[in-house]
Amino acid sequence: MSKAGKILGIAVSVAFIFLGFYVLFGARFSYLTKQIRVIFAIFLFLYGAWKLTRYVLKNPNKDEE
Repeated sequence: MSKAGKILGIAVSVAFIFLGFYVLFGARFSYLTKQIRVIFAIFLFLYGAWKLTRYVLKNPNKDEE
């Protein structure tokens, strides 16, 4: 996998985690109830962490050929 692919994979995973924070604390989603925002934010946190963990375990510091 290319270096750009590695960086993009990590960036997307981190973006999901930050999106979870944005949904939880952002004013844009104030029309949703607190329970719905928490549930959706937890889903985004877990999905981002799962993607990041899976990516790191699948591609541990392999040298490019």
